[in-house]
Formats: sequence, C-alpha cells, structure tokens
Amino acid sequence: MHKPVRVLVAEDHALVRQGIQLLLEAAGGFELTGETASGAEVLGLVAARSPDLLLLDLALSDSSGIEVARKVRRAHPHAGILVVTGNVYPGSVDQSLQAGADGFLLKHDQGGELLDAIRTVMSGKTYVSPHAVRSLHMPDPRRAPHATGLSPSLTQREQQIVRMIAGGSSNQSIADQLHISVLTARKHRQNIMLKLGLHNGAEIAAYAMQSGLTRAPQLPTG
Repeated sequence: MHKPVRVLVAEDHALVRQGIQLLLEAAGGFELTGETASGAEVLGLVAARSPDLLLLDLALSDSSGIEVARKVRRAHPHAGILVVTGNVYPGSVDQSLQAGADGFLLKHDQGGELLDAIRTVMSGKTYVSPHAVRSLHMPDPRRAPHATGLSPSLTQREQQIVRMIAGGSSNQSIADQLHISVLTARKHRQNIMLKLGLHNGAEIAAYAMQSGLTRAPQLPTG
C-alpha cells in the first residue's frame, strides 16, 4: 500500500485552505500535515512536519510566496513546491520556478487539475497551468515548425533533455543519465518549458515529435 502524500498548505484565505483540504480528502491518498496563512511560519512547519509537498500562495498575509519558496528550496531541497495563486502577471511563472517551485497553478483552475499538478510534481516533473500559459500569451506549442526540427531557442543540452523527457524520463532519471544534480535537471526542464511556452511533459513530448527532435541523434552524455 502506497504511503499518502503529505501536504502542507500555505494560503492566505481560510476558505481556500478548507476547499483544498476537502478536495484532498475526497481524492484519497493525501495527508494534510498543516496549514498557515503566514509566510514566516512556513519554514518552521516544513522542518517540523516534513511534508512531501508544499502548496504555496504567492500572496501570503505577511510575505511574498516567491521569497518563501526560495527559503524552502534552500533548506529542504527535496520537498516539492507547487505554487497555487489567484493572479498571474508577467514574470510570475518565471520568478516562481527560478525561486525553486516545481509547479504553478491558478486558483480558478479545476480541482482535477490541482490533483494532476500534484501528481506531476510528485513524479519529479514540472507543471505549469495552461491557463497561466494562455494568460501570459506564451507561444502555442502546437504551432511549432515541423520542417527544420531543432528550435533555435534551445541549447544542445536542452534539445537532448527534450528527447529524454519525450521518452518519459523524470528529473531524477535525467540527472542520473547526464551525471548532473537533480536541481540542475529540474532547472533545465523549467527553462525549456518557459522558452517554448509549455506546461507539462506531455506537451514537451508533443513538441519533440512535431519538431523532429525525437528523430535526432543523441548527444554524448559526458
């Protein structure tokens, strides 16, 4: 029997916290380890409760969620961080991922998408809400060019990682194969998603097929 995913919620509004709790209880397989509206309390709660995942609002009662994410990532590098926010603004997704978040979701997304985002992050991958992508007018990956193959915006290492993601590799698997840290693998994945305007591994895989990356030869891993 699988252990439940331990979740800590840092959210400014009590009703939203209660809604998340009800959703997780109904879905099953989750354990709410704590909740807070205060950014100042988050680091201590993560240390005391050892959650697998932190659901983090960007606008807490006393601090910025971006700074909280940065502190949690430094102190607890293996904890998952999923930003759940009410507003998306230019730079919000980029800033969140750069601060160490593994995913970005909007509060007006459906409950099922929250569960999908949690499962994606807990599998070692990155998730960005498609609504956030559309709100920021990021390029549509389905319109990627088919003829020339490799995107000029991606480095050779990023192209290599796109192929690995298309093959189903998690951040841990990519790190092991390329002899890099998991944090570096996560950063590469996040940079690829931001450059191409993608929000999950399935869209990266679709982009790889459309652009011909899956047919390109593998680069050396050394």
